[in-house]
Order: sequence, then structure tokens, then C-alpha cells
Amino acid sequence: MTLYFPFVLFPSDVSVEELNSVRPYACLAALAAASHGDVTTQKALGTLFKHVVAARMVEGEFNTLDLLQGLLIHIAWAHYQTKPKRYIQHLHLATSIISDLRLDKPRRPKLWSAQGGKDRNKPDWNPDEMRALAGAYYLSSNSAIIMQKTRQFFYTPYISACCEHLASLNEYPTDKYLPYMIEIQTLIEGVEDAVGRNAPEDNGLQFLSECQEISQKCTEIKTTLPFPLSESPPLLLQIHILELLLSQSSPRGTSFGLDKFNNQFEDETSLIDWLTASMSAARSLISVILVMPQGEEMYMSNMGWIMMNCGLNLAVRLDLVAARGSISGSTQHLRRFLDMNHTLHQLVLRFEATPDQDGPPDHPFHDLARRIRRLEKWYLSQTEQQATDSAMSISPPVNEQLMMAVSADGSGIPSMPFQAGPWPMSSDWFQSPDFDMATILFADPTEFPMHFGYEN
Repeated sequence: MTLYFPFVLFPSDVSVEELNSVRPYACLAALAAASHGDVTTQKALGTLFKHVVAARMVEGEFNTLDLLQGLLIHIAWAHYQTKPKRYIQHLHLATSIISDLRLDKPRRPKLWSAQGGKDRNKPDWNPDEMRALAGAYYLSSNSAIIMQKTRQFFYTPYISACCEHLASLNEYPTDKYLPYMIEIQTLIEGVEDAVGRNAPEDNGLQFLSECQEISQKCTEIKTTLPFPLSESPPLLLQIHILELLLSQSSPRGTSFGLDKFNNQFEDETSLIDWLTASMSAARSLISVILVMPQGEEMYMSNMGWIMMNCGLNLAVRLDLVAARGSISGSTQHLRRFLDMNHTLHQLVLRFEATPDQDGPPDHPFHDLARRIRRLEKWYLSQTEQQATDSAMSISPPVNEQLMMAVSADGSGIPSMPFQAGPWPMSSDWFQSPDFDMATILFADPTEFPMHFGYEN
């Protein structure tokens, strides 16, 4: 499981008893996360950990590395925990421990040295503290961007310095992934920052320049990795999320390009270019789970599922856009590549088969399968409605039938003309309240109120 969250690690030769004696809270959280084969035990351990956190808040020592590591583990596999989930609250507790222990800065900054503090960014915490710092940033940054929360924990060069130091020590095989995970995360933040800037006077030129630079850096990272990208599933997901953000973003737009679903496109070419990039990125993200070995789903972190479902939620909407109007003939290859009918069905079957046959009805993967089935039902209803609307639109009066042109794809069915404006469908077709991010993620709706539509 540590491959999917390489920020809290324990020596393989340490027994559970030994770990419990030195890191009781982290040990408890780790046992809860690893007990996915016994749901009853897992729920009991998860509930006990939440009670321990509450008790430490009331009395006793709270700001410890042990509790910090426990919180990070608990957050990383939050989908296994009982409701009500306290994902954001526990994340804030973790970052508060980072702040109180001052793990986000060198232990001995030497600010008063004659050299003027030249070593102030040199890591001097132990590896466990440095990994915890990087893990807190990774979770906090991704949560803020994907769930549209306010950032509470900010990147500093010291975080990268810690990860570079860990990679050089090479204490664990996964340490070599950390510098790249942090670098990609800063690029993800860079896209979000570029989208949010309000600079109408440059006509989007600054935005395009920044996105091109970010895209080039991403390409450089992928081509210069000293290990196969497939070795690190979290890094692979991050890169796909970054590519999806780049393809969806526009100057002064909205997160994940939600504004594009109701924007006016000046020409058909720009629309197809957008769909090509975004549908390819979404497919790459979804493919991570499709090619994952059977049973590997149990190890995936909660953040991985959040990223995956973000791509799935966008993919169905992109597919519906690609099926409309005269562009449908030019986007057939994209729709075949995405293949949403088959993809949604395969995901449902996979998640239904993931728990054992004796698994309880409230197993998180049963719940995910039900949600994806609902998404599948909604998607099929939308495609059926589109087919009906298209048939009505291309059925002219009898006296006009002889004047009707044959479609470019040779099917004999005339294409609907390209319309340079919002899609002629009700505004709620892509922002149904039943299919916002809250309903598809492993989280309570009150915790992740991210809607794939416009905020009021």
C-alpha cells in the first residue's frame, strides 16, 4: 500500500508489536488501512483511531510525529473509514502539527550566522519528518485544487529540498519518486494560478505562455525520469491530472474548464482541438484503473480515487459534447477511443467483483459501483435524448427533402450544422445535482461540495 502513498514508511523488519510500542497511533492507523480484507475489524480500528484523535485534542500531548503519521495514513485511505468522515478536519489537524513542530522549515536555520543564513534551506530533520512534510503538502494541495477548497498549506523550496535529500539517502525504494511528485504538484498549482489570474489586457497571451511553459516542464520530467513512470502510480495519476487541467483550462476560466461546456466557440476547429486534447487526457486517466491488476484496487489511496473519478466525471460530459452537431462526424474516432458505454460498464463490473462475495453491502467498492451505475444510467439517458433531438432536427418537411445534403461521413444522414454558440441543450445537462463531484467521490457530500456546473 505504501507504493500509493510513499510518505509514511516503516522498516519491513519491525514487528507490529515493536511498531506499536514506539508509534502506537501510526500503528493503529496503518492496521486500520491494511485491514480491508476484514471490513468489520477495519471499521472498528478506524473508529478507535478517531476516538484517539479526539481524546488527544482534549488532553494529553497532541503535537507528535506519531499522531501526525497516523493522521496522514488515516487521510490517505479515508474511503475505508466509517461515516461521518472528517477528511478536511483531519487534514487541517495534520498541517497544524506540521506548523507547531515547525517541520516546514529547517530545525537550525542559522539565521544569525556570519554567512547570513546560507544554510537555512538545508534539511536537518530526520527522514520521517521530511516525508510527513511532503505528504501533508501533497494531500493538502491536491485536496484544495481538485475539490475547490481554499489552500491552507503552501509550497516552499524547503519541501523540494527535503525530497531531494530523501532521494539521495535512498533509504526506501519509493523515496526516489518524491522529488518528482512534488515538482508535478507545483506545476498543477501553476495551472490553477494561471487560470485564476484576472488580466484582461493581455488577451490571454500570458496565460498561454505560462501553460506552454508548464507543458514543456511536464514533458521534460516524463522524458528524463530515471525510472519507468508506471513504477509510481501516484506520479502517473498526477501527470494525467496535470495534462487534463492543461487541456481544459482557459484564461479567466473555471477549475477544470467547466466554463467551456457553455462557452461560445468561434469555429469548429477550436472546438475539436479542445475535445481531442481533453478526451485523450481523460482516457489516459481512466486507463490507469482499467489496466490495473485485479485486486490492486484495494491498495489505491483515496486521493487516487478522487483523481480517477474526476477524470471519469469529465469524460462523460466531453463525450456528450463530441456527439453533438456537425462535429460528430469529426469526433467519431475520439468517441471510439473513449468508448464510454463499454468503459462505464467495465468499471461497474470490476468494482462489484472487487470485494469478496461475503463482503457487506456497505463496502466502499460496492458503493462506488452503485454510483458509477447511476452515472452510466444518466449518461445513457443523455445520449438517447441527443439521438432523439438529432432525429427531430434533421427531419425537414417533405418538400425540402430533395434539397437535403448528404452528410460528409457518407452515412446518408445529414449532419446538424455547427453552431457558434452555447450548446442548444438545457443548462443542467452537464451539472445535474445527482452527478456532481460530491456524489461520485469517496466522501460525504458536505465535505466535498464540488459541482460540475456554475456556482451561484
